Amino acid sequence: MPVPESFDNAKLNRRALLLGAVFLVGGAAALTRFARDPQDTAGSGPVLTPDQFALLEQVTEVMIPATDTPGALGAGVPAFLRQLLAAWGSNETRAAVVRVLEAIEKESWGKFGAGFLEIPGERRLELMRSYDGQSIAMRDVAYGKFKHLVLLGYYHSEVGATQELRYELVPGAWRSCLPLAEVGRASAV
Repeated sequence: MPVPESFDNAKLNRRALLLGAVFLVGGAAALTRFARDPQDTAGSGPVLTPDQFALLEQVTEVMIPATDTPGALGAGVPAFLRQLLAAWGSNETRAAVVRVLEAIEKESWGKFGAGFLEIPGERRLELMRSYDGQSIAMRDVAYGKFKHLVLLGYYHSEVGATQELRYELVPGAWRSCLPLAEVGRASAV
């Protein structure tokens, strides 16, 4: 059987072999990160201005406040979002996040006559509840993605994964035989 011409001139080295193996097991999507120029941020400079980033910090903290566990600020969600938008987000995703922040700021001016950062905490919560309800009712895709990214950043942080969530290897105790009176109804699978 003749060897194809492309194999005659190609040298097989360890890097090419590993790259081919990773592609075979489905790592093509993961490797696209390394194909990008790390300095490329779509030529647009910083993803968020300092004012937008300050607004992002406070909006995320209202969405996930500190309680008995740290909130969004304690988990580093705003910095995660900024990095995510710079390294991964498309121009459309970046613009959508900025539009959501601008809409929240506009809502604050319309409702309270002041910017979001200038109103007290209870007013911020009231504003976010109102904005959240309106956005969900209108099925605002950009706001839905924004909320998803905030939750993604929180629950993928060390704080969210170790302090907020509790991992149980085997939840509950195994009891092989229970009286039906204790259970109530059997569940269908």
